[in-house]
Amino acid sequence: MPAMPLLAEPPPWNPSDRAPATPEALGRSVLGHAIALHGARRANVLLIGGVHGDESEGIFLAHLLLQEGCGVPVLPCLNPDGAFLRQRWNARNVDLNRNLPAPDWKPEALNPRYPPGAAPASEPETQAFLAALARVQPAAVLSLHSYKETFVEIERRPDSMAPAFNQAIEAFVGAVGIERRLSIGYPTPGALGAYGLRHGLLILTYELLRGTPHGELQRIVAPLQRLLRALDAERFVP
Repeated sequence: MPAMPLLAEPPPWNPSDRAPATPEALGRSVLGHAIALHGARRANVLLIGGVHGDESEGIFLAHLLLQEGCGVPVLPCLNPDGAFLRQRWNARNVDLNRNLPAPDWKPEALNPRYPPGAAPASEPETQAFLAALARVQPAAVLSLHSYKETFVEIERRPDSMAPAFNQAIEAFVGAVGIERRLSIGYPTPGALGAYGLRHGLLILTYELLRGTPHGELQRIVAPLQRLLRALDAERFVP
């Protein structure tokens, strides 16, 4: 395989004199790329990017957070093969956000765009994510994606959550000018949200606006750092 830069690698722009967190290997992708957890420790929140390889906005934002000294564990790119190939899926053309061992996992794809894999957690990348959960033991996971609209999806009604959690979310969405939603609006069997609902894990999905220039993501770093600190300070549970 030719040596090429990966979107999973730290961006060469916006240098920082802060040393990034030391990575801990969780496994390797189908093509053999390392999947690493930065700042590995027990924490109340885990940040993850790059579940879909073509959503580079989240990968770059995760690395920006690392460059600024992110205080929580970060898995910046779960799908390095997808980032390498510039595609949504991993190298076996599986959508990793339909491959989790959730109670609603289905062997058939509801849409050709969302192939779930041969079995729940069949993919090494999914297994690496489950290893990250076991290592960090978080109460919450914040997953960075990108979409045609930007919002934070939390599959819990505000009145079911602690006031301090809602205040932290309100501060974040107000700072970055987005809204909080209960759902993306279509079925997602085998996705992280359903997995979290089954296992008592609070899932926050931050959909960045698809096509946002990577250089403009810097403005999100400070408010996102504040949100991560708030989530890590208290063990919010569903």
